Amino acid sequence: MPEKSWYFDTVSLSNFLFSGADSLLKTRYHKRGCITWEIYDELCAGFVKYPALKKIETLLGNKTFMLVPLSDQARQLYSSLIVHLGKCEASCIAVAKTSKGIVVTDDRSARQQCGHSRVPFTGTIDILKASVMDETINLSQADVYLGKMIKQGFYSPVRSISEII
Repeated sequence: MPEKSWYFDTVSLSNFLFSGADSLLKTRYHKRGCITWEIYDELCAGFVKYPALKKIETLLGNKTFMLVPLSDQARQLYSSLIVHLGKCEASCIAVAKTSKGIVVTDDRSARQQCGHSRVPFTGTIDILKASVMDETINLSQADVYLGKMIKQGFYSPVRSISEII
């Protein structure tokens, strides 16, 4: 059975890019990380103001992430989701639903929609926790990444990954 694909929304992916955790993304999601064109467009729009977002080009170039279009089936679902969500979250959910993938989002509305649509999802904190649990990184490194994410504006329900392990 092939491994599942992970569809990152802009904010979750940005958390990792801003904190310098792109090496963690490469280790955990090589050839399984995905972004839609909607996500890519939004990232590109921020390149001038937020140069760290340009790291997506490296992740695409080394095949850590794949740039995926919406299939006909995903476009139909997207058109119904866009009424309630932003284009990026709607595209992630639509593609994940039609390809049996996992959505990576911290957006409350998107997570609720994933639940309603029976699409598995995770978020930034869950990835940091899982990375410590499977020893991809140590607790200290996870907390460094989390601290940098918070400093960049990420609203985190915890101040340390040790609070949830």
